[in-house]
Amino acid sequence: MATYKLDIAFTNDQLESLYQTNSSVIIAKPSEGQSTPNVAWQSFKALPANTLTWQEEYGIYVSNTEMVHGAQLDQLSSTEIGAIMDQLYTMEPSGVITGPESFDAPNSFALLNEYKNQSYMTVGLFQDANVNGTDIIGNATSAAPVLLASTAVMTPYTTVYVWIQSQVVSNTVCTLVTSPMTELKFGGGVNDISVAYNSESGKFYTPQS
Repeated sequence: MATYKLDIAFTNDQLESLYQTNSSVIIAKPSEGQSTPNVAWQSFKALPANTLTWQEEYGIYVSNTEMVHGAQLDQLSSTEIGAIMDQLYTMEPSGVITGPESFDAPNSFALLNEYKNQSYMTVGLFQDANVNGTDIIGNATSAAPVLLASTAVMTPYTTVYVWIQSQVVSNTVCTLVTSPMTELKFGGGVNDISVAYNSESGKFYTPQS
C-alpha cells in the first residue's frame, strides 16, 4: 500500500503569530458529494518543521454525532483498519458491524445501516497517521448522516487540504472554515509534498528548490 508524507515549514515569526492567536494546522480530506471537507482529520500546534505521514488504508465507523461544527466524532461501532473496498458491511440491529459481502462499489467502501434504535446514524471512514513522530490512531476523515435501511457509499481520496484555524480539534465535524484552504494532490506517483506557509495569502506553497 502507498505511504504518503507531507512536510510543512514555518518561520519563527509565523510561529509567534500562530501562538498569539492560538491557531493550529488543520489537515482534512474531501468527502463524497462535498465541495470542501467537513471533518478535521488532524489538528496540531505548528513547529518550524512538521511532518505528517500516513498509509492508504481505512476503517469504517458509525457514530450518533450530529453534523454540527465542533462535534466530536465518537465511534460507537467500527471495523478494523484495512476495510475492503467494493464490499458491503452492515451495522446490525445489535450495533455490531458484520461483513464484508460482495457489493458493486468500485473504489469505494459501503455500509448498510440496519441499526433500528435511531432514525439515522453518522457514518464515515477513519485513518491512522503520524504527526511529528506521534502516532494518531483512528481519527475520522469523513462523516455523513445515513438513514435506517440506507447504504453509505464512501470513496476515499488521496487529496488533502491544509489551512490555519483556531478552536478546531482533531476528529471533529468542521463545517465552518475561517481561513484559506490549500489543496494538495497526492497519488498518481506523488507520495511526498513539501510546503511552506505564506503569511500574506494565508495559504501554503511549494518552495523552489
